[in-house]
Amino acid sequence: MMTVTESTRVRPKLAVFHNLPPGGGVNVAGGLLRELQPFFSITVHCPSGSCSLDVPGTIPIKKWPYPAGRRLSGLRKLLAPLSLPARLRAFDALCYRIARKINSTAEVVLVHNSMFVAAPPVLKYLTVPSVYFCYEFPRHLYEPELISRTGNGLSRFLLSPLRGMEKRIDGESAANADGIVTLSSWMKGRIADIYRLDASIVRPGVDTDYFCIEKNAVRKNVVLSVGALWPFKGHRMAIDVISRIPPHSRPSLTVVADREYPGYGSDLERSAVLTGVDLDVRKEISNDELLQLYSSCRAVLCCGHNEPYGLVPLEAMACGLPVIAVGEGGFVDNIENGENGILVNRDPHEMASVLEKVLLNDDLRRKLTLKGREFVTGKRTMKEAGRRLTEILTDTVNRIDKIL
Repeated sequence: MMTVTESTRVRPKLAVFHNLPPGGGVNVAGGLLRELQPFFSITVHCPSGSCSLDVPGTIPIKKWPYPAGRRLSGLRKLLAPLSLPARLRAFDALCYRIARKINSTAEVVLVHNSMFVAAPPVLKYLTVPSVYFCYEFPRHLYEPELISRTGNGLSRFLLSPLRGMEKRIDGESAANADGIVTLSSWMKGRIADIYRLDASIVRPGVDTDYFCIEKNAVRKNVVLSVGALWPFKGHRMAIDVISRIPPHSRPSLTVVADREYPGYGSDLERSAVLTGVDLDVRKEISNDELLQLYSSCRAVLCCGHNEPYGLVPLEAMACGLPVIAVGEGGFVDNIENGENGILVNRDPHEMASVLEKVLLNDDLRRKLTLKGREFVTGKRTMKEAGRRLTEILTDTVNRIDKIL
């Protein structure tokens, strides 16, 4: 039976498959690996072109050549739908090679989402115990009314017969995992609906030494909305909310994004002009710049549709900011309504009324600030998330050993 303690001399060999897209998931993965390192001997495997992980240099990272995964531009980008089947087949073949290596060198495997197929096909080829960390299911397949990966009718037409191929690969891969981990109660329910599988929950935190309350911070009349420039992130609703506050007290809105759906940023700017909202869109800023924005604004709006988890509310709480969020998705797991934040219906008028109250009521704002900081330093620490994930990995190995 495998047991893991900090005093264990020979740490179990943990292989990690990483191909997460840009965003909060990469930060979570890096933070969790730092917490797992005292208990496991870790090796990370990733296709070339994967996002960099912020992990100690003592964790080796093996990059596997994957020419088919290069970013496309020009004519190749226009023809991308036609090349998708070949790219998926190449990715499947790469996952087979990676799995063969892992099978001969590791005792347990942690597989993260992939930017090419949500549940990477490496799961199909593993013979050692595996845990799939499902940050997100392929939402463009299961929530097409909210999310589309294609920007024109021709692309959608060409991709239509290929969605079945992607759904099949994703479903088969998820079903082959020995255990599944996800981030929130909402994601656990969606995984049960989509895959008919039961998932454990690991709720990560943020670095509260880095994201902290700055002494003597000067708060401007600015509200933040943070997330990729995609329609489902809810920035248009944030503009609508701000526009409903009377002009004499109306705050400015700053939108922070790391990625953009083609043309969406310009659409937001036009909406802001039409509704009288002072909008500042910041793209691809550093963490230090984001921290400065958290330290200089007055509140954060979280309007994303069915956000799987939501690190932004936790970062904001850590920095002493009131958070107002729609009461759906993973936000519900992290916001205790009226205590460390406020949950509202997806109603711009209701959210505007709450935001105005928060901005004008010093006592309420002080309470939300205090309770929010207490929540992220007490209940949502990366250390606790790492402990829980260590427990799940160990239990998975022991359960498979008993079956064998």
